[in-house]
Amino acid sequence: MLIPLATVVKTFLSKDGKNKICFWYCPSRAEWPRHKLIDDQVKASSCAPIFPSKESHLFSKKKKCDNTLCEWQMYFANSLKKGHYFLNFEDEKERVIKPTYAKGGSWLPVIGFTNFLCARFTCMTIGHAPIGEYKQRFFPYLPTSCPCSKAKVQTREHIIMECDRHNPSM
Repeated sequence: MLIPLATVVKTFLSKDGKNKICFWYCPSRAEWPRHKLIDDQVKASSCAPIFPSKESHLFSKKKKCDNTLCEWQMYFANSLKKGHYFLNFEDEKERVIKPTYAKGGSWLPVIGFTNFLCARFTCMTIGHAPIGEYKQRFFPYLPTSCPCSKAKVQTREHIIMECDRHNPSM
């Protein structure tokens, strides 16, 4: 069994108050023999990096973040996980807009950044708004029709697409 390096270092440092680690600055132009030996070994090694074209820490973080986002979107796409009453949003080509956090997210730039609008948008998206379809599920004894009298059950789709009360231009 391999002992993690952090554990080994912690044990070493806590054993004796005199145990310590010192880092020395040794520029390559000083031509320290150890530096030359290690430099030659590193240049001769044939170890291929995990991401050959991108070896930076930032790239690894971005890759991890992208993988997490992709996993979240796949999990979210399953209707059993997001709820039966979740309202999907589509772009102009009728593709479902996937949730994301990049550049302010996929939905927030459209609704604005006020808490009031965000709360109302969220209630509408998850189906917890005081409208007919919500009343039908939780308060079936209350009226469910739209006051505009064009829909027997006031739905989010009706309010957004058809209702004269909320869309005066229609």
